[in-house]
Amino acid sequence: MTLSTISVSDMHCASCVSKIERALRELEGVLETHINPARRQVLVEHADGTETATLLASIEQAGFHPCLTSNQRQSFRQRDLLKRLGIAGLAMMQVMMAALAMYSGAFEGMDPAVRRLFEITSLTFCIPVVAYSAMPFFRNAIVAWRTGLNMDVPIALAIACAFAVSLAHTLDGAGEVYYDSVVMFTFLLLTARYIDDRLKQRFDMSNAALAALPATGLVLDNNRRVPTPLAEIAAGSRLWVEQGNQVPLDGRVESAEATLDESVLTGESQWVSRASGETVYAGTLNRGAGFCLSTTATYDSTRIAGIADLANRAQADKPQVAQLADRIAAVFVPAVLCLATLTFIAWQLVNPEKAFVAALTVLVVSCPCALSLATPAAITAAMTRLRQTGIVLTRSDALMQIARVNAALFDKTGTLTEHAPDLVNVELLAEVGVDRDEVLDIAAALQQHANHPIARAFPEPERAVVNDARVVAGAGVEGRWQNRAVKIGSGAFCGLPGRSAESGIFLAVDGTPAARFEIADPLRPDAQPAVDALRQAGIRSTMVSGDAENRCAALARQLHIDYVARQAPETKLEITRALQDQGDQVMVVGDGINDVPALAAANVSVSVLESSDLVKSRTDVLLLSRRLGALVDLVAVGRRAAGIMRQNLAWALSYNLIAIPFAALGFMPPWVAALGMASSSTLVMLNATRLLRVPVWRPPADNDQNKPPGR
Repeated sequence: MTLSTISVSDMHCASCVSKIERALRELEGVLETHINPARRQVLVEHADGTETATLLASIEQAGFHPCLTSNQRQSFRQRDLLKRLGIAGLAMMQVMMAALAMYSGAFEGMDPAVRRLFEITSLTFCIPVVAYSAMPFFRNAIVAWRTGLNMDVPIALAIACAFAVSLAHTLDGAGEVYYDSVVMFTFLLLTARYIDDRLKQRFDMSNAALAALPATGLVLDNNRRVPTPLAEIAAGSRLWVEQGNQVPLDGRVESAEATLDESVLTGESQWVSRASGETVYAGTLNRGAGFCLSTTATYDSTRIAGIADLANRAQADKPQVAQLADRIAAVFVPAVLCLATLTFIAWQLVNPEKAFVAALTVLVVSCPCALSLATPAAITAAMTRLRQTGIVLTRSDALMQIARVNAALFDKTGTLTEHAPDLVNVELLAEVGVDRDEVLDIAAALQQHANHPIARAFPEPERAVVNDARVVAGAGVEGRWQNRAVKIGSGAFCGLPGRSAESGIFLAVDGTPAARFEIADPLRPDAQPAVDALRQAGIRSTMVSGDAENRCAALARQLHIDYVARQAPETKLEITRALQDQGDQVMVVGDGINDVPALAAANVSVSVLESSDLVKSRTDVLLLSRRLGALVDLVAVGRRAAGIMRQNLAWALSYNLIAIPFAALGFMPPWVAALGMASSSTLVMLNATRLLRVPVWRPPADNDQNKPPGR
């Protein structure tokens, strides 16, 4: 069975849905259809033998304009490109054998009839290359003449001119032919395009793994499991997730336990257990027994869909270095055309017989393909590798910034420490008309409105309801309970400025401090080796926290880093800007709303998956795993990517500066120019693929030396 997703942009109403369903139901091999008119998508379950093209034709006959999703379009494009490449490759082998014979005959003598036979044979094999394999270059060049010159223009001109002149010489029976240059040029360029496409496909596949959810979910209705399209399942529904199936929507576990493979989100292959009440995310795989799930999100609002959107936004974004390369290439194309024209004119004055060959060689050798591919290939490969390790870039320009980072500012709670703090003690401070259980219940109700990790230390409220709740960044939460003013947060916020440095969270009722809650804040297991690895890589780490002095000092001693305690959001921002004023490139890692100002000002901002939507919207990098060591991977890939981009650009520019004079002076035949130019493009693509092999950093054993990120 195969699942195909088809977009139908002109589907608007129930009548449209009915027409499409009826058209698809009549097809042999269609098992089931699920239509989401809100998203204008049709999900079709069909037999493996049923072609997607047949589904598209059926919907088109019903009066609509269907198209495939990006992942399926990419698959079709890959197959089409591979067919064109295969035909060009077969033709190149035949034409090059004939060319080798003609080159030998030029030195040792060849019967004119035999030479003509070789020319006609080369023409026969070259025709399908020009008419089919090279067609994408011609189509793009025609569009470019109307919208603006691109690198396909000199490619198309070179292929067309070389073939036209060769055909004319073959028909006349006199003059040189360049069929070998045409087929070689086309084959090698298609090879570079294929590698580029494969890189993009790997990135798209990693994103498709994020966005790919099952078509239906099993809704529990009176102990019956009813298959229901995900688009029709509301938040709060109860679902059954069978063993081996994907979790269809975000939700909380209602069974005793769930065993999950979260590698699609985090890149970690080790299975994890989630107890009753814990949150699980759509897209993860159930590796244990079936379990009951209470949904907390709809199909359009799952966390995995939001992450995929962020990743796609980053891929669409172009960093400054790529924009610079595009600007150079945009100027380079008309310069190439002018240079080829000037070369032709100059040789007409000196030696007309060499004019066309020299101009053609300049046109071929100076095509800026390598320059245009140099940075996009490296960016795509780097983003793919980061995605495989549980890191999503939301701004591609962050790659170059990461390579220059030399200072890191860490929030404490939820960043250096675990996201599962424990409530270990409740101390009553004053008699305010509420007992210990009510104090805990009020605190829990207030913390329901907070996104800070400390809020997770409090249980679900049993009876208390807080109205008019308001989060005060860097201080706490306030609201009204039974017409009484209640607050939870720091000592200063709750009316105890003298006890602000104490360990704990305070609750005030009607302005009177009523209770103190002691929270255990365990350090992340890989925090110390990760900070040590960053230090060895030349990055100074500082903890900047709004927490109490004694708690920050203890944690900083454990990590051997500097710290600044009791910081408000404004002072975190000031610290960030002060470092930047000193010339530092600052990476800020945080997860709370109080970190937003510093994150927005940082050179590189990093947040974790559990952060609020506001925090994630202000960050350049999102860590999907709970590994703090992912920062080491981020720095390693960022530095390697910056180096490879510089190498690619240096090679592309150097190659053109060296090769163009040789071509213009007539020292280079067209087939050598074709080989050099296409090999240059292939080289930058292959160089970029090295980023896919950057190793994942792991905490070393106690007796091992920490290894810094690659430079």
